[in-house]
Amino acid sequence: GPIVGPLVDRFGARPMIIFGGLIASLGFILLHWVDSYWAFLLIFLGIVSTGKSAGLGQTLLSAVNRWFVRRRSLAMSICITGFSSGGAFILPLITLGVHTIGWRDVMLYSGIFMALVVVPLGLMVRHSPESMGIAPEGVNQGGTPATPRKGGPSAPRTVGADPDYSVREALRTSTFWVLLVATVLRVTLWGAVSLHSVEMLAWKGVERETAGFLVSLMFFLSIPMRLAAGVLGVRFPLQPLLCGGMMAAGLAVVSLLLVPGHLAVYLFVILMAVEQGGSTLNWVALGNFFGRASFASLMGLMSACFNIGMLLSPIYAGWIVDRTNSYALVLVTFAPLYGLSALLYLVMRRPVPPLRTPPLAGQSAAQARIDSPMQQRGQRAGGPSPRD
Repeated sequence: GPIVGPLVDRFGARPMIIFGGLIASLGFILLHWVDSYWAFLLIFLGIVSTGKSAGLGQTLLSAVNRWFVRRRSLAMSICITGFSSGGAFILPLITLGVHTIGWRDVMLYSGIFMALVVVPLGLMVRHSPESMGIAPEGVNQGGTPATPRKGGPSAPRTVGADPDYSVREALRTSTFWVLLVATVLRVTLWGAVSLHSVEMLAWKGVERETAGFLVSLMFFLSIPMRLAAGVLGVRFPLQPLLCGGMMAAGLAVVSLLLVPGHLAVYLFVILMAVEQGGSTLNWVALGNFFGRASFASLMGLMSACFNIGMLLSPIYAGWIVDRTNSYALVLVTFAPLYGLSALLYLVMRRPVPPLRTPPLAGQSAAQARIDSPMQQRGQRAGGPSPRD
């Protein structure tokens, strides 16, 4: 993440999508011929995962973030819904292929298919609207916000004229750190819940086959939830929507603890689908607060943190269950953490834009940027309060 992010911000999404897609395709094709476990690990972790990280995820979201401003929430929700929908519809085909022609041929054909698809689609992506002589969606050609459509006054303030933050400027704001901690908590908890969800439902007395179906249903339900969150994010502030998603997740784990019978299972599936829908707005907030220029770099820094949590939380949950034969302690631990994440999302505020001054005679641009924070602090002392 931290390596790919600056490359995307500097060179644009198109070369990274094509490069990453071809690298991942090559890895899938090579897996067709592996004959040892260590070779499988080397290719999957070293080639497939590298290509996936370079060409998907933050790279695609960065492209969307550069093109959309006023309706960024809806655009990102559609993009992220594509991730879920692809898995929902392609996974059954892969499963069928593994049981008919074997996993080796599935790897080979998957690699060929990805290469044939990713190159023409990647070539359609442009670095930015400005590179084509047009303004981003929702911003007039002069850089001012476009006039909202009917009902627009109730929409959250999404101003294209606000300056783009550099990575250093973003790291100096408290907003970034609040968003980072809230995101780390959210993704860390989801890492354990998503991996252990079938076993959690089985712990509540559901047959494992039925539990697997219910977890699949949860992912399917998250698709319309994401789209709904995207629509709401265009018209309403993001903070209460993100807070509501985390509260839904907290209620989901509490239901497994306190609600008897299968009702707890149904509540868990529905409420976790709501959480997954609202989580889409996490990256909308990053784009709304810090602009377009350094989005991929900031997302890469955040991913370096939350992926550590996403790695450790399933191990923690498994360790507890192996020793207690119960998910009760795991759920008791997760519930207040969801509450803390909800609170952090709720108290987030849009940061005060950095005040930048042009270099004076004999002053370098770097020195002007150093002086700007001092002037900004003086402005804050007597200026208006930060905007929501």
